[in-house]
Amino acid sequence: MTVDRVAREPSLHERNAGFTLLELMFTLIVAGLLLGIAVPGFFDTIRSNRAAANANEFVTALSIGRSEAVRRSARVTLCPTRDGAGCNGTWTDRWVLFVDGATSDTGAPSFNAANVLREWTAPSGDAVITTNPAGVTWVRFLPRGEARANAAMPVVFNMEINGCSGLEGRNVELNAVGRTRVERVAC
Repeated sequence: MTVDRVAREPSLHERNAGFTLLELMFTLIVAGLLLGIAVPGFFDTIRSNRAAANANEFVTALSIGRSEAVRRSARVTLCPTRDGAGCNGTWTDRWVLFVDGATSDTGAPSFNAANVLREWTAPSGDAVITTNPAGVTWVRFLPRGEARANAAMPVVFNMEINGCSGLEGRNVELNAVGRTRVERVAC
């Protein structure tokens, strides 16, 4: 038995299964509004995460410096550097950690490239790092883990990402015992 199939005419609904111009415009407006709300918040999150990452990296540098000073029973200094050849930069540049040949706990660092333990690249996100008190150019850890700097202790390193707002800044405080504390601060 054979069944004859007759071609039928598609219904009006089947012929017009696409979007109308009005539906498309409405969808684009809603998508634009959602993006307009979500994108600024997304960039705030990125800046906050970069600030946190920079602060964590700096705390890591300080922690390694302190532990190396205790482990080696020697003075270990962290300072900013432009070119890796000494303490000649700002904290916004990169940082270098080295076994310090200084003859006193508070004297100027004695840099020797052979004694470099580690270098860090510049912080991400066009970060700006300032110190309080101003003008701190090095931090030294002593064999028992205490910290010294070329300024009064404690030293606060304020880190801000370019364009930050709200509580996207970070303060890293280093006290004379060699301990660090990080807090979120307003930009």
